[in-house]
This record gives sequence, C-alpha cells and structure tokens, in this order.
Amino acid sequence: MPTLIVCTNFSDTSRNAFQYACSLISSKPNHDEISLLLLNVYTIPANYSGDGIAMITINNALDYAEEDLHEELEWAHEEYPNMNIIGKVTTGRLIDGLRQEIAEMEASLVILGTGGKYGELWSWDSNILNMLRDLPVPVLTIPPGVTYRPLLNIAFACNIKNVNQNTPFNTLKNLVAFTDSHLHVVYVTNHQIQPGSIEAANQALLHERLQELAPTYHTLLEAEVVGAIGRFVEDKQIQLLLVMPRKHGVWESLFHKSYTKELAKLSHLPIMALH
Repeated sequence: MPTLIVCTNFSDTSRNAFQYACSLISSKPNHDEISLLLLNVYTIPANYSGDGIAMITINNALDYAEEDLHEELEWAHEEYPNMNIIGKVTTGRLIDGLRQEIAEMEASLVILGTGGKYGELWSWDSNILNMLRDLPVPVLTIPPGVTYRPLLNIAFACNIKNVNQNTPFNTLKNLVAFTDSHLHVVYVTNHQIQPGSIEAANQALLHERLQELAPTYHTLLEAEVVGAIGRFVEDKQIQLLLVMPRKHGVWESLFHKSYTKELAKLSHLPIMALH
C-alpha cells in the first residue's frame, strides 16, 4: 500500500497541509489503497539537562503532542471516513525521524506546510532546508491558505544542463499518472540551444524518456530564472511546480536567500522538490 507522510507541529499551517493531502488522496478512485501517516517529530531541546525536572517537562510535552495528534486524527476520520490515516509521535531530529519513517513505511512522498511565503525560506530551520534537498523521496510544500483543487497542469522546472540518466523520470511518470494531469517541461536559458551541444544531447534524452507522457515543452529565453518561472506558472495556470534543488543551483539558493519580489507569483503554489 503506498504511504504518504504529512509532517505536523499542530499549527494552522500544518493542518492546512494535512487537509490538502487528505483532499488530494480522497479525490482518487483508489484512495482506500493509499495510507497516510500524520507524523510529529518532537525535538528534545539542545539545553536538555537530563535531570528529573527536565524529564518531567519533556514527558509533559510528549503527552500534549499525543493529545494534539489524537484531536487531528479525530477530525480527519470525521471528514474523510474512508481513508487509511494513522498518526505517530516520535522524538529526535526532524530529518532523522523522517528518514526512519520513510524506510519503515516505504513511503513515497513527504508533505510539509510552509510557515511563510517562499521568499522567507532562508529563515527556516536548517533541518527543514536539508530535508527539502536530501530526503530519498519527493517533498511537497504547501503554502499557507492554499487549498486543494484538481491538478490539471503541473510543470517541471528543468535545467537541461543537468539532465542525465539519474533524472527522476519514473517519479515524473508516476506523478502524472497519479494526478491525471498534463505535464509542462520548462527550461529557462539566456541563449538558444545549439545543435551538437551538451544541452541538445540532454534535451534529446529528456524527450526520449518522457515520450509516453506527451508533455508540452517550453524554452524561455530569459536571464532571470525565478521571475521567468513565476510568470510562466501564472500564464499557464499551473497548479503544481516540480523542482530539483541542487547544491549551488538556483532552486537551492531559494532556501538561503530572499527572492521576495521574484517569488510573488509562486507564493500561492504547491512546490514539490524531487531528488
């Protein structure tokens, strides 16, 4: 049974991401074959002393987390009675807890509510930033206030210079099949692709591997990648943007630098980090 993991800290943002995930799954005819894990990873404070008072404080915090989790599950079971939803509270670092649950549950996707606009990602906890790039499964981020609507058009922001046999073609195929959507592949460059170049060879590989999906390809001749993508998703009414964060790449830099103006058109859009 495919499993999706939703991270929660019991905030309104987390509830919104949880509701998005439930709505997405319940819209599928085979939703009873999908399992959803609502996961809270409690991180013990760095100044934890290990004495009796500290132990009581942590135990109380875990008790409160269990109560909050129970309330979330009650809400979900009332709203989505035919879905397979379970919950778990664990301790440790967020990324470590997720890695463990991904392995144990054989999860295929992690869903996370963003605490603010994408232009504020640089202020996030480093564990979350690492999670977006380093987890072995895709990570879907849901901005505040974004509610689920059918995914008719999804876009893959692809840097053709980096396309190779390790590009997650199968993940793209599975996503298109799961969402029953049309795939747009968009490449932003400041020059034309020349015949015989590495870009041309990579483009041919991309077309070959995605041929069965019949995607629409777009090459945007612009210098500023994020702004170009923002205008593109607005113009094409894209409901989900797929990116591949890489060290020292443009999407990786979004996690460490504010692109407030350029990201304005993306702040209403779920973004999925592929690996």
